[in-house]
Amino acid sequence: MPGISLPALEKQIASRKLGGLYVFLGEDVKLVERIVDAVEATIDEADRPFAVERVYAGEPSGSPMAIAGAARVYPMLGDRRIVIVLRAERILKPKRAAKAADDDIPESGEEDAAADMGPLEDYIAAPAASTTLVFVATEIDRGRRFTKRLVEKAQVVEFGGLGGSANAREARGVALDWLKEELARADRSIDPAAAQLLVDRASGDITKLRGDLERLLIYTEGQKKISRDDVAEVSTAAAGAIDQWGIVNAIEAGDAGRALRELAIRFEHGESPFALIGHLRWWVSSKLAEGAPERAQGAIDSLLRTDVALKSSGGDEQHLVEKLVVELTGKPLPRRRW
Repeated sequence: MPGISLPALEKQIASRKLGGLYVFLGEDVKLVERIVDAVEATIDEADRPFAVERVYAGEPSGSPMAIAGAARVYPMLGDRRIVIVLRAERILKPKRAAKAADDDIPESGEEDAAADMGPLEDYIAAPAASTTLVFVATEIDRGRRFTKRLVEKAQVVEFGGLGGSANAREARGVALDWLKEELARADRSIDPAAAQLLVDRASGDITKLRGDLERLLIYTEGQKKISRDDVAEVSTAAAGAIDQWGIVNAIEAGDAGRALRELAIRFEHGESPFALIGHLRWWVSSKLAEGAPERAQGAIDSLLRTDVALKSSGGDEQHLVEKLVVELTGKPLPRRRW
């Protein structure tokens, strides 16, 4: 089956008329996460615990046999199940995959991998009409037998990011064009120097560029044009060492830009959003309530709203916490030590 465009997929999602097999392929991780959430949202929220299943390829619940079994389960509620296979490159391009041109002649160790794919090959040949099975991978080996069969049957959606040009000037141009398109969708603009700085700091990483842009749009909400100073405040050149008090110190100082930078570092180090919410809840109850009690109730409401959204998959986790940090940042509090 030929690939489909992202707008075509979004139309399917909007109409809640999903196909049976998809491959989401590419490096734009944040966009993929957003689309996966949208696919899951086609199921009524109350039914999702029974009708939606996320598994990680390579883990016991994400073995070929387990994936095929999960996809064959009949819906308990509603008329559709959704099974999302994350990190699917582990089975679509495993490290021990044969590099031989003839995929039917396996290299050493490949025999077991080919045999393991049998249950999934059988499923792909005759998928359940009531299930949408989605494979999410950053890359695949199109020469492998199973991958060949999958892309023939599935709707393949590319999330290619910025491309792999070896020419630095060309790559920067691609990134700048992408940035302008995203800002146009948001009805915003950016100074040329600001755009260059944002692209340079991303270093060709679409996930980082998208994350920095999303933080910028939050930080400059209500502002039509983004300046170089805005970019310098919010974007990060690289993940640095974690300052455990960095976020709350920045919020307490009324510095939203620094708070967002510190938050980005914490996420880049893999910190749980729920741990961050707990840290912010402590700051609100023990510091904000003391230094600016008139802001405490609104802050508690924001914390509760964000906590509920995180637990109900109500949006991108990092985006939700970023919005919370901006909401909590107000006038600087009196300087205190703890």
